[in-house]
Amino acid sequence: MDLYRRGDFVSQATVDWCVPASILTMMNVIDGRDHAARPTQRRLDRIARSLSSPRLRGPGSEPEGWAAALDRFGYGPYAVVVERTRARALRTAAHALRLTGRPVGLLVWRGAHAWVMTGFEATADPARTDDFRVTHVRVSDPWFPRERGAWGRTRGPDSRLSATRLADVFLRWRRPLARYAELDGSFVLVIPVAARP
Repeated sequence: MDLYRRGDFVSQATVDWCVPASILTMMNVIDGRDHAARPTQRRLDRIARSLSSPRLRGPGSEPEGWAAALDRFGYGPYAVVVERTRARALRTAAHALRLTGRPVGLLVWRGAHAWVMTGFEATADPARTDDFRVTHVRVSDPWFPRERGAWGRTRGPDSRLSATRLADVFLRWRRPLARYAELDGSFVLVIPVAARP
């Protein structure tokens, strides 16, 4: 399953605006339109920061601000979910993506950077069973098209990565400037929530 369409990707305008660019990419994936009415990255940064907790230190925003900004603009509901293992996090992400048809946010680089997950390959359909393993994901890194980032070569829009390769960047949350008891040591996702029947 892959939701990505050519033109959905948005590159971050500054070094600190990975969340605003990811929000815009997710909006494009969800509604299929790239139009001038979209908020700017600057405005989205201010909104996501204002919806983050008082613990936020330095530039950027928290996952709660990312989810709440998507909700505010009508693309939710989204929720922040933490998992103790990477395999469980990928199953949770694939399940949410499959059931809602909306992309997932991944907090990579120990929570320092945002990626958008628009697709996956798995050993079974997450809509039909919980007994499956995610083998590959489709992701977009808003730092692209810059050649290199803090964690190596950047990934272009809709890059296909094996779960093994994703393990190089999708690491347990650990932020140096603030303690997050509910996130520290976990794999953090911003996931779409399925509507209840």
